[in-house]
Parts: sequence; C-alpha cells; structure tokens
Amino acid sequence: MSPYPVPLHLHNDKLPTRQHCLKVIELMKNHDLISAATTLAATTPRKTHQQEHRREKENEKSIIFLSGAVDSVREGTDVELEFRQLSDFYYLTGVDEPGFCVMIDLQTHLVYLIPPTVIESETIWKGKPDTSSELLQKYDADYILEEKELSDIIFQQDYRKVHVLDTFFSSYNNSSNSSSNFFKRILLQGESKLLQQQLQFDTYTLRLAINEARLTKFPYEIDMIRQATTVSSHAHMALWQHRHSCTTEAQLAAYFRWTCACSGLDRQAYIPIVASGPRASTLHYTKNNMPLPTGQQEGVEHALVLVDAGAEYRYYGSDITRTFPVSGKFSPEAKTIYNIVLAMQEAVLARLSAGVYWSDMEDLAVQILCNKLTQIGILIGDQDELIRLGIPYAFYFHSLGHSVGLDVHDVGGRTAHHSSDKEDHKLEYSTFMVDRPLEPNMVITVEPGLYFNDAYIRIWSQYPGFAKYFNMKQLQRYYPVGGVRIEDSVLITSTGYENLTIAPKQPEEIEAVMAAAAVASHSFISSSSSNYHCTNNSNALMNGTAIPATLMLVPPFLSGSNHSSNNNTSNTLMDYHHQQPRASSSFSTTTTSTTTDDANNILPTPTSSPLNHSYCFSEE
Repeated sequence: MSPYPVPLHLHNDKLPTRQHCLKVIELMKNHDLISAATTLAATTPRKTHQQEHRREKENEKSIIFLSGAVDSVREGTDVELEFRQLSDFYYLTGVDEPGFCVMIDLQTHLVYLIPPTVIESETIWKGKPDTSSELLQKYDADYILEEKELSDIIFQQDYRKVHVLDTFFSSYNNSSNSSSNFFKRILLQGESKLLQQQLQFDTYTLRLAINEARLTKFPYEIDMIRQATTVSSHAHMALWQHRHSCTTEAQLAAYFRWTCACSGLDRQAYIPIVASGPRASTLHYTKNNMPLPTGQQEGVEHALVLVDAGAEYRYYGSDITRTFPVSGKFSPEAKTIYNIVLAMQEAVLARLSAGVYWSDMEDLAVQILCNKLTQIGILIGDQDELIRLGIPYAFYFHSLGHSVGLDVHDVGGRTAHHSSDKEDHKLEYSTFMVDRPLEPNMVITVEPGLYFNDAYIRIWSQYPGFAKYFNMKQLQRYYPVGGVRIEDSVLITSTGYENLTIAPKQPEEIEAVMAAAAVASHSFISSSSSNYHCTNNSNALMNGTAIPATLMLVPPFLSGSNHSSNNNTSNTLMDYHHQQPRASSSFSTTTTSTTTDDANNILPTPTSSPLNHSYCFSEE
C-alpha cells in the first residue's frame, strides 16, 4: 500500500531572515528585557573572562556575533553524522550549511555572513564552495566577509560591545569550533591587544531576545509549520491504513518516516515514539523495538499503539500524537480511557484564545481528568481534595503543551533564572507560559494524556495516607490499556485558534480508517493488480499519473468536528497546488481518476488558507 504524497507549496526563495534580525534587535532595546538581562548578570555565580553586562551607552557601537553548527563525525571514526544547523543561527540567517558565522551591526542593522575558509584540496570531498555573489543570492545578508577580514572590520568600525549567547564562554575550551574559540582566533590577528581591551561581552540580552522573538511567528513561519503538520497528519493516517501489514513498532516507525519522505519531508522534528501495549505509558519511549501485541497475549484486546511523531519542513517542525487500537477496534475499556483524554483536550480547545492563561488550561485539564476518573471508579473521594493532594497526577505526569517552531519544544514563554548549582552559571527556565497570557501567532501543542504506568502509580498509591484514594481492583481492569495521548499543534489567534492538525481523532473515525484499509488491502492483494510496485506508482502520482484508488484510502469522516476552532478565522487549510476549487467541507478530495468511486477513496487534501500569498520574500 503506497502513501498518497501530499503536494507542498515549496519555498524555494531565500528565507526572509532579515525580519528575524530586526525583530531581535528591537527586542534587545526593550526595557523589561534589558532589566531581566541585567538582573541575570548581577546574579551570575561567577564572571568569566572579560564578560560584562550593563546598559549600553546611547551611541555605543555594538554587534551580535553567532556561529553555526559544524560537521561532526562519529567518535573514533571518520563517519559523518547528519548535519543539523543550530536553530538560533538558522533563525537569524537561514543558512543550512556547516561552518558559517554571522555578525550583525546593531546600529546600521547590516548583516555580515562569514562562510568557512575552504582550502582547494578539500573541494574533492565536498565540492566547490559558493562564491560571495551566490551566497548573497541564497541568504538574506548584506555582505559576505572572509574569516580573515573580521578583525579588521571590528577594529575599523570601533565596536565596543559584543552580544553573544549564554553558552559562549561555557564552551570556550570544549570545542575548537565554538563561537568563543573562533572569536579567540580572530582576536589573535592584527590589533589583538587593542581589540581585547576595548571589547565587552554581553551573554544574556541576546539569549532573552531570541527566545522572545521565536515565541511568536511570522506568516511564512506559520505556513512552514502548517505544511509540516499536514504531511505528518497524513503519515499518521497512513499508519492506521498500513497497520495490518506491520508486526513491529520499528516497522510502523519506518513507515511513518517513509510516508513523510514521499511528500518531500525526509527529516523528522524528533525521534518518533511508537509505543505499543504497556509501553504507551512511557512518555519518551523511542526504542521502538518490540513486536506489536498479538495472539493470545493477556489483555491484547485492549492494546493500543501510541504514536508521537512529526516531520519538519525547512527546520520548522510539527508535533502530533495519535493513539489507535492494535486490533483496529477499541475495546470498551480502551475507548473509555481514550474518551477521557479526548474530553480533556476538547475542553481546553473550546476555551483557547489569545489572552487566556495557560496555567488555567492546565488546571482545567486536571479537573476533567479527576472528574472522569472518579466517575469510572478508579479514584475515590472528594474531587477538590484529590486535586489539592495532586492525586490525578499519578496518571498524568507531563505538561499540557509547549511552543512549536524551529525546535519541537521551541524556546520562549519561559522565565530565565540561574541554576541552583553555584558552580554552574547556565540558565534554567520556568514552566511554559506560567506568568503571561497566550498571544496571537503563537503555535503551541495541546496534548493531554492518561497513563497506567505501574511504577508511578505504585509510588502514589503507596504514599502514606494515599491508598484510600485508589480503587486498585478497578485499576487492574484498565491497566492493559497502557496509555493514551492526543496531541494537536494549534495556532493562537486574536479570537480563538486554528487547529493545524488534520488527522482525525474521534475513535469512530480512527476505526473507520483502519477498517476501510483492511478491506481494501485484502481486495487489492487478491486482485489482478498484485504486481503493483509502490516506488514506481508513487513516482507516477507525483508526475500526475493515475494510480489505483484502493491504495490511497480514506473513510467518509467529513463531519470534521475536530478540525474546526471556536473562532472566526477560516478553518480550512492550504491548497498546496493553488488551483483546486474550494471544497464545501473541511476536506477536499483531489482525484487522480475521473470516477466517483475513486474520488471517494483518496486521502483528503487541504483546501485554501487565508495565509496563501500573504507573505513576501522580497525586502520591503
């Protein structure tokens, strides 16, 4: 069974990262942010080298300096590891290549990109590097500097202050390719003594500004996340369709990756979690190395598969979790637990909007969890008392959500403070959005869960005085369910939210997908088309050639109750071809055949979005 590749509206232009630079520079002038940076500097356990944190003089010339990631190899070998750019560096430059640095003038706003020096003999391995003109075509910068020119520029422009990240000095002696060591090599050139005397380093203001800048997204960033989320939603549905031909967690994980790759997204935002049976109660289970529960195993009729996985598109990630029954149908116990988690999420989504405090949503989710667990007899006692004692957290031991962007657990929305370890001056952060309301253009997850983790429940139930709150006999009935998590990535708007995740989540819809796939798969295998080759037809689809509709399955789940929001913004999704007619429902079915039956069996393709063409890659 081949996946249906989701056509992407590709962004082949250079990313408009100058907007990001200007946003960061503006935030660095914010009085509250400067005050926070000054407080952090004043409470630094120990000062390192010549770093100094103070308010800049009005005309003091300052720069931002940042270096990107470098190529790395497996320890003890020359086997290269997959390159992934540092997210902060990518945010300011859009550079997806190793060894680059950037310098940004805070007064003129000029962006200087510094590529690595590549000797000619090295080009046989990696090829010729881009010329300066080619780099300016690719990236949103003003000038290309050679590494050897940097010291002269700093000296000639009389810069006095350098804004670096908080990791600048902590990595000073750890890596020959760190920002600090690169800068050290530069300072050893030319007027080194004078440079070292005049330069002061601020290690906090830039970190706070970048974190705050990345918390809210520009329209083009939202579009990237939307496309990654759409492809990932289809990949989740493909797993339900393909379940009957997979026997292990590893096969499901591989099929998810392959489905995303067929749509052009060959990198995952994080290691997929494919947890079946009791392993669904382990939050970050990434081993994915066990067979799916089958046969005569005890409790197999209740067994679920929890899949937490999402692809990324040009570094912008997605984060989706769906839980489905191994057998294709939820047992009564499994459906009960699933519907509790669904009720938690739906209650939060119904209230989600800019101005809402995230801590209130966390409390709401716990209240519903406690109410439902007492209703089914797992918890015993007064609900207010149970919540006051924290008893529901025996079944729900993670936060309700987080920001999504260049990192799946994206930065921003957390108050910085120093580690309690006096020997360590690294920053630590508060819980997400603990002291501020949600704002428009934030992209966050809503991911309640309910888990039967034996070790954790034992800790709570055996705590002195707590045993009376747990009905252990009723617990045993639900233990085989393992765990359930439902996670959507949503965009906060001024009047509500837009759910970027289009994978269905009603239990009846999931069962319908799996049932339709099982029937069609059996029919296809026994048909005369059994010599079908996935690779060839996948390519044919991308070329516009029709392929058997039985390979691209979708049930009639057009009610779309879980795809809409409580706001006035459009709840339709992007038309990646920009040429399909608007559908009358939340889904559009793009056909590769002229027959009605074929059209009804093709995976839903998103329709139009108000964000289409709303971004511009040219400089204003």
